[in-house]
Amino acid sequence: MLCNKFISWIPLFFSLPTINNSIEDYQNRELLSLKIALDKEFIFLETLNYDYAVWDDTYNYMADFDAEYVDSNFVGDTFYSLKIDGVFIYDMNFNMVYGQAYDYIKHIEFDAPDLDLQVNKLNRTIIPNSKASEDDNSLRHSGFLQTEDGPVMFASHVIKRTDKTGEPVGSIVFIKKVRTSLIKSLAEIAQVELSYSKIEHASSLNNIVTLKGSLQGEDIATQRKRVILDVNGNPLLALNIKHHHQTLPVLFDHYLKLILLMFFVMSLLGFYIVNRYFIEPLINGASAINSMLVKNDLQPLRFTNQFLEMRVLISGFNALIKQVKEQNFKLEKISKIDGLTQIYNRRAFDEIIAAQWGQAQQQKSTFAVILLDVDHFKNYNDFYGHQGGDTALQLLADKLKQIAKLNTGTVARYGGEEFILFFKQLSYEEFVNISQQLLLAVKELNLPHEASPVREYLTISAGCVFATKETVASGNISTQLLIKEADEMLYEAKNSGRNKALTKAY
Repeated sequence: MLCNKFISWIPLFFSLPTINNSIEDYQNRELLSLKIALDKEFIFLETLNYDYAVWDDTYNYMADFDAEYVDSNFVGDTFYSLKIDGVFIYDMNFNMVYGQAYDYIKHIEFDAPDLDLQVNKLNRTIIPNSKASEDDNSLRHSGFLQTEDGPVMFASHVIKRTDKTGEPVGSIVFIKKVRTSLIKSLAEIAQVELSYSKIEHASSLNNIVTLKGSLQGEDIATQRKRVILDVNGNPLLALNIKHHHQTLPVLFDHYLKLILLMFFVMSLLGFYIVNRYFIEPLINGASAINSMLVKNDLQPLRFTNQFLEMRVLISGFNALIKQVKEQNFKLEKISKIDGLTQIYNRRAFDEIIAAQWGQAQQQKSTFAVILLDVDHFKNYNDFYGHQGGDTALQLLADKLKQIAKLNTGTVARYGGEEFILFFKQLSYEEFVNISQQLLLAVKELNLPHEASPVREYLTISAGCVFATKETVASGNISTQLLIKEADEMLYEAKNSGRNKALTKAY
């Protein structure tokens, strides 16, 4: 019995520091996964907010306060579709020009007096810096806010035109309630047991640290707490985190004295066993992990071990790496794909066109932009309902995606019922042909539009701008100028009867 106890104690004696480090690393990664999952929720909310903030319709609403804008964009179905609980628009003096709080789960309106920034001046911190440059993240803001109805997540952005020009005229804020379903989703992603409680008195925190995705100097433990702060730096929520399989094996017991005596007798044998079957695999594993961290390329560990503790750690590490990779992939997709049409969103398009424009200048190729808009889409929504409008946009997006792919182009949803495409290395004749293909393709969809004064079926208008390779190489134009010109051509197409594509060449 003592011999068996000795054999089981030897590897623990030598490996406890390494096991301790491995468990600490594992718990760090669990906390990091939790932080990534929370960031994912904010990225989704920020992407929705950005699409509405950088949009001509929103910008124009701040000038004329046309009720048609509100009626078209912020109905009960909108909140359910976007999975948000409120929209608030403010002018430059923090006056609320529009506000609607609507619980998209319960389908009821609720009061949100905390969002009255003239009364609650401390909450003005939710508004981003309207004087920041385009490259400054201060144009947007996100975080948590305490309200009478409970804690909420918010995302805000300065209102700009679609082409990002014009003086700032205000800001738009989206909110989403913090619900038990959110905490459950975070727990599933991070693979921890997670619960939360609202903080009534800051004095009850007892030096609990905020959630930053790491242990922050703490010892390993089966349970720990993290605090989430609101936008004003006040404690808002307390997260109770329970780790899995993260306790150190018991080393010392009442056999200690006898084991220590036996150790001196069997030291040589013990050294060989530990070094051969435990220390070397640990060193190899630690070296592999360190190499991954240096290269910033996390991969599953490819070796096995006969000790239960090591197998648990290796299995846990590999499962965590898989989770991180899956979440990174989902984050990348969420941040670039429009949820309704499943094509690129506005943010992704801005990144892609900037990179492709640089290549076009280096390759001295042509460059062309098409900005199109569904004719009388508000009438379509009013007549067929928002679900019918969503279906029409999805079918139109699929058709645009096919045409773009056939001509090695790129398409994105630019805002509301607006779409944008760009192409490289086309001749002017090919580009004009594509613009006409768009009109024909929409006609072939044969979507009835009884509320349209143009045709009995759904139609589009398009503004098209073509830049020759000499113009692109000259450096005298930019993608912003091309998009602006395409917008003007679209305006002319609408004013001259719609259901047409007008083209301009540089």
